[in-house]
Amino acid sequence: MKRFFTTLVLASAAAVTFAGGLLTNTNQSASFVRNPARFASLSTDAIYFNPAGTAFFNDGWSFSANWQMIWQQRDAISIKPTLGGTTPLTETYDGKVYVPCMPTLFAAYKTGDWTFSGFFGMPGGGGKAEFNNGLPMFDNLIGGLGSSLGLPIALQGASQFESTQYLFALQLGAAYRISENLSAYAGVRANYVSNNYLGTIKAVADLRALQMGKMDLMAVNLDMDQSGIAFAPIVGLDYKVGNFNFAAKYEFRAVTNIENDTKKIAIEANKALDQIPDLGMMGLSSAAIEQMAGAGLGSYLGGFADGNTLRADAPATLTLAGSWQALPRLQVMAGWNYYFDKDAKIESLMGGDNMRKLSRNTIEYLCGAEYQVTDKLLLSAGIQFSNFGINDEYTSDLGFINDSFMTGVGGKYSISEKVDFNFGYCYANYAPDHNKLTSTRYERKTHNVSVGVDFRL
Repeated sequence: MKRFFTTLVLASAAAVTFAGGLLTNTNQSASFVRNPARFASLSTDAIYFNPAGTAFFNDGWSFSANWQMIWQQRDAISIKPTLGGTTPLTETYDGKVYVPCMPTLFAAYKTGDWTFSGFFGMPGGGGKAEFNNGLPMFDNLIGGLGSSLGLPIALQGASQFESTQYLFALQLGAAYRISENLSAYAGVRANYVSNNYLGTIKAVADLRALQMGKMDLMAVNLDMDQSGIAFAPIVGLDYKVGNFNFAAKYEFRAVTNIENDTKKIAIEANKALDQIPDLGMMGLSSAAIEQMAGAGLGSYLGGFADGNTLRADAPATLTLAGSWQALPRLQVMAGWNYYFDKDAKIESLMGGDNMRKLSRNTIEYLCGAEYQVTDKLLLSAGIQFSNFGINDEYTSDLGFINDSFMTGVGGKYSISEKVDFNFGYCYANYAPDHNKLTSTRYERKTHNVSVGVDFRL
């Protein structure tokens, strides 16, 4: 019974991320979507990617508003060996994530050597993950539920699960131009976490031996919200010389405590069982099943209690980047991101910290180019390679993320001297991962389209 209930615990840790580390979204502007190597940017989105670079803005106000639409396919493919070395049986469990609107807003005001800036966006979560036909771990674990409850019948699993996660952030800070070439930034980001988990895992009894076909035996139902607030300091440096610009940024870990708002966590047996005499003779009354299941759960319900708090940190990150105006119309750029994932604490509802299972921290490599085709039209492209320290022990049906290679293309059209329109599309292809511990293959793909408007006053 403990293993059965643990499936809900794993489900509660499912993460929705798109571009960046295991727990971090870095896709925070339309300019990033068309070219992810933005971490030495001196455009308006530098407010997020390179805040120290805002000290080199022109005097006055700078604004940017961006919209993204994201859709993601997350498939878990159960691989079951067959006798005689024949082709293994496979079953695909589809997971879908759709985000119709992911907004980001930027604002900065420069006066003299000082630039004051703010950013609003979603650097974590950002959508709903739906698993309408269940997952392998649900079906596999249900199969052993009958024996754990002492039931003389075979059981099958039928499940449905939704995970909605949002991390909203408001960042405020100031950059100071120390010299003609050097600037520094200090700021703070406030994160608000809002999660919802809604799911049902059913145990279906195979009663064909009793001439009754199949029947729902019981279900575990979960409906729970979580929320919390955290703060993280941010510091940065920018050095601009000739045709080169170099940038560094460090975001401190946001120590985050989230609190359960549990609307429902219940084991509910099928009351129709009480109307079948043959099942009553086998001890399969609804009350008996709920009693056995409740005894099996024991103290495991504690983590789901209303008001219970857990740690869900946003990890610290270090960014180093540079850009080079190689030709009057051509700029190239590169970057390196390091996410201190293993130092973040992410507590399970059953206790324990899954981040301790990682082999190492996440490393990202980025490069891109922008070409000024005409005075009004700029075209760009870039790539991002994310190398995660995951392993079979860390990976689960709901918590999987594979090494990814993301390509972005798009452009910028200058409507006037003070207004620019950005547009981009990116595609992230994740390397397939075969978990040998669970005999499950994981595949994942992400598409993202975005538009944005930068304007200056």
